[in-house]
Amino acid sequence: MSLKVAVLVKQVPDLEALVKVPAEDRLEIEERTACSFYDEVAVEAALALQQAHPQAQLTALSAGGRRALDALRRAMALGIDAVEHLGDDSLEAADSLGVARVLAARLKQFQPHVVLCGKQALDDDQAAVGPMVAELLGIPHVCAVVRLQVDPEAGLAEVGRKVEGEVWTGRTRLPVLLTAEKGLALPHLPVVTRVMKAMRAKIPELSLKDLGLDPAGLRGRVRRLRYRPPPSRPPVTMMTRPFPDNVAELIDRLRRAGAL
Repeated sequence: MSLKVAVLVKQVPDLEALVKVPAEDRLEIEERTACSFYDEVAVEAALALQQAHPQAQLTALSAGGRRALDALRRAMALGIDAVEHLGDDSLEAADSLGVARVLAARLKQFQPHVVLCGKQALDDDQAAVGPMVAELLGIPHVCAVVRLQVDPEAGLAEVGRKVEGEVWTGRTRLPVLLTAEKGLALPHLPVVTRVMKAMRAKIPELSLKDLGLDPAGLRGRVRRLRYRPPPSRPPVTMMTRPFPDNVAELIDRLRRAGAL
């Protein structure tokens, strides 16, 4: 059979973007974004499946506002066959469950054999959307996968995941949702021609109405009460004496500070 693979991607603030907390009710993040790293690992794993099974169909999905289009263009530039944008800016008010419901609604229509996504997004680090999607679809899921082999004819996937320094291997029937851990694949840099093609591509969009969903029912049920910046780091004290004399100096300083 022809293997159908769906990859879930998310656009998140760049790790080097400046974050400010000007007030307890407001958070300011510099407009620098990137596709979440673990989602790029999932994209690379999907491309590896296509190399092993040339007839495999790869589709990337992203739910959210206009920013989600950038993650989809990145997936196209990396080599994904087709992409789809789900929802609109109203999903900015949705929580993880709301986003999972949007993705699951489309995946029920698409019926993929394998769903791949990052083990967690690099903005909220909740690691919630992937398992939620699997539960909504009623299919098995394996988190933090570092090895993957799929046998479409047998309808089986063999997966490995790290547990306390070891890689445990298991088998599961298709369809299955897998969340990618660092080590499953190494994301590559897309070639310029693919990047330019992705920038010009028209991305199909499905509204919440197309998916049979009500935006009011997707709003988050968790309310943020306040934002607080991290505490300022205290000044660093350098030992002035060379080793091993600085050991005695360190002990003396700790005693004076009341730490010993």
